[in-house]
Amino acid sequence: MSVTVYKNARIFTGSGDILENGLLAVSHAHTQFVAPERGKTPVKVAASLKDKLEYVGAAEGYAIPEDAEAVDLAGCTVLPGLIDCAARLDTLHPEADDYVDNIGTAYRTFVSYRAAAEALNCAVTTVRAMGMPNNIDIGLKNAIDKTMFFGPSILTCGPIYAVTGGCGHEKYGLVMASGSDELRRAMRIHVARGLDGVVLQVSGKPLDSLNGEYHQEMSTKEIHDLIKHAHGAEKKVMTVASGDPSISACIDAGADTILEGRRIGKENLTVMAQKGISYVPCMVNTPEEFSIEHKAVVAEAIKAGVAIGVGTETLPSQPVDGTVAVVKELELLVECGMTPVQALNAATSGAAKIAGSKAGVLAAGKPADFIAVEGAPDKDIAAMRSIAMVVKSGRRAFLRAGGKNENAFRIMLPGYEVAGGATIDWTRGAVQGVIAPESYNDKWNLYKEI
Repeated sequence: MSVTVYKNARIFTGSGDILENGLLAVSHAHTQFVAPERGKTPVKVAASLKDKLEYVGAAEGYAIPEDAEAVDLAGCTVLPGLIDCAARLDTLHPEADDYVDNIGTAYRTFVSYRAAAEALNCAVTTVRAMGMPNNIDIGLKNAIDKTMFFGPSILTCGPIYAVTGGCGHEKYGLVMASGSDELRRAMRIHVARGLDGVVLQVSGKPLDSLNGEYHQEMSTKEIHDLIKHAHGAEKKVMTVASGDPSISACIDAGADTILEGRRIGKENLTVMAQKGISYVPCMVNTPEEFSIEHKAVVAEAIKAGVAIGVGTETLPSQPVDGTVAVVKELELLVECGMTPVQALNAATSGAAKIAGSKAGVLAAGKPADFIAVEGAPDKDIAAMRSIAMVVKSGRRAFLRAGGKNENAFRIMLPGYEVAGGATIDWTRGAVQGVIAPESYNDKWNLYKEI
């Protein structure tokens, strides 16, 4: 067993402590089981990483082994890897027609892995994936967990469950059904395949309605029946809901998390805080015409003491305002009244509780998922724009600190960046159908030369 030590860093543990001269030690190990012989050929079973945090604390409290690798992180703050509570890993370019899956499940899986790789490079070590049918998220999770590929931990939510013809009916990634029985039947199939959680599309958006209001599309009975069934299978439930009628129905039914929540009254926010119902606003994905109202709701939620988690509802790596979506969401939370420490908790320990992750805190015995940033993000959230290192399961994705410029994680050819989000269209010219005609590029200027 080997050890890597990260020293001379400030450490934000995610559990309320900040160590000014801290040290982390990672013990590296993996297991590889050998199955019985099949005929005359031994068969190896895929390895699983067992790297753990061996020590997190003051530098003087740990004796560094002579053969340990030492990484100097002077000038950096180490914190738990970020957790995106609501990511859409198979998001294509913004104006793609998603009504039909023109690119096919196999190719979409590769596009989604590319997005997961970008997320890891953006300091997101755990992704709660939503809106991914056909077992794409489960396939990604298994491939990463079994070390076939390197990437963030994936928490799977499968497709989004919606009523027939409801909000998002034109989008790929929804399962639409009518009535509790049909919806439950669809959910049972996906839950049996190994989902970690469930997402319900409860309300429509103002642009979809005649009166410009958020309207409840899924009936109160359907909401209650689906949440009861999901909880019976020990699955957390996120509900995409806005407007007090929808929010009240979700609260009464026992939803675990309200997603989006672009309009929530003070009374419902108070009840959410009392009942421990969390809120993942995903402001970075809110259309501009609704952003002022949405930010006001988030500000009231912070005052009410609602547990808030960071989510993007898009690609975590999506370029936004000179940074990426997951970092911009942190900045928006601070704009709405959170302290930088509260915002960091919303993306680490708080997000772990919301999403059901074992990560989110730096402590001995915890997963070795952590990042380093230049400066002190607990004092100035803008420091999150300067990621210096990402470590997932004890293995470095990259390191740009301590005089080193190391990029151990590369899925692309040399000279190509693992970045770009949906500003790169991976669908144009895909074999199944004509995707993204040239007119899209002329109108929206979406494409890069790659």
